[in-house]
Amino acid sequence: MNELSEKLRTHIDAANARDMVWGVDDCTAWVAAWLETALDTSIELPRWTTRDEAMQLIDAAGSLEALWNDVLCNAGLHETGDPQEGDVGLIRSSKGDVGGIFLHGGYFAWRGEPRGIAILRPRLILRSWSIR
Repeated sequence: MNELSEKLRTHIDAANARDMVWGVDDCTAWVAAWLETALDTSIELPRWTTRDEAMQLIDAAGSLEALWNDVLCNAGLHETGDPQEGDVGLIRSSKGDVGGIFLHGGYFAWRGEPRGIAILRPRLILRSWSIR
């Protein structure tokens, strides 16, 4: 297992061991924490503490996709059409549009309520950004 894979496994295992908290490690904040670990940088996010506050920020930005694009472009990430392990992105799921981290083999890890990580193979990738 390479260093990136080990860091990602640690990040996923830590989330599996605790409840999700809005603004701390929901599907956006959890991905930002991953980027900070993987890239050794700071990701500037707006602040929220509840689902309602998160929805207000998304509505103000126009969409979750627009909010993510602003944050990730400011962090220097670029889009990729072929997400690899560790890359981040947005997918359309049965719960709506959600953010997460791409895993080996085309799988996707998403941090949802109330606890843990959902791992799935996305049917529709809305956008993805490379960490390389």
